Amino acid sequence: MLQGSTNGAAEPADANMARQSYLIERRVSQRLPVIKSAKIVVGPAFSQGSFNCLVLDESKTGALVDLGALVVLPPEVTLHMTGGTTYRARTCWTVGSKAGLEFIGQQMVAPETLGAMQRLGRMLHAQGLPATMAALRAEGFFGNAGLRETAEAAEAAFYQLEAALSLS
Repeated sequence: MLQGSTNGAAEPADANMARQSYLIERRVSQRLPVIKSAKIVVGPAFSQGSFNCLVLDESKTGALVDLGALVVLPPEVTLHMTGGTTYRARTCWTVGSKAGLEFIGQQMVAPETLGAMQRLGRMLHAQGLPATMAALRAEGFFGNAGLRETAEAAEAAFYQLEAALSLS
C-alpha cells in the first residue's frame, strides 16, 4: 500500500510509519520551559572553547539549548547554567542553532559552591536548622533541586517535631 508524501510522490506505508515513529516522544522525564543563560564548554580538559547559549527547557535528565548560531558540538560537553548548576552532557541531536543534551551522571559541584555548602553544614551544626534554611534560601539552594527538596523535607520534619514536643 502506498501513501502520499509532501512532494507528491507515493511512498510505502511502512516508510510513513517509520517516519511517524521517529517523531514519538522518547524523553524519560518531562521537560519544563525555562529561559536561563548558560555556557557550553568543549574540548580536551574543556580547554578548547566555550559558547554562550540559552537553556529553553530542562528536566532531571537533560536540556534543550539554543546557541544562537550553527555550532558543531562534540559528543560530550559541559553545561554551566547561571546560578552554578553544572552538568556533563551528551549531545543527542542538533537542528540549526538548537541542541538536545542528555545529562551524564549527577550535577557537578564547583569548588566555590562546595566550600559554601560545607560552611552551611557547619552552620547547621552550630546555629540549627532555621538559620541554615534562611541561608540556603538566600543561596537559592545552589540551583540544586535535590538539595532544595531534602532541605525543605527536613524543615517540615523539624517543625512537626517541634509542634509534637510542645504538646507534651
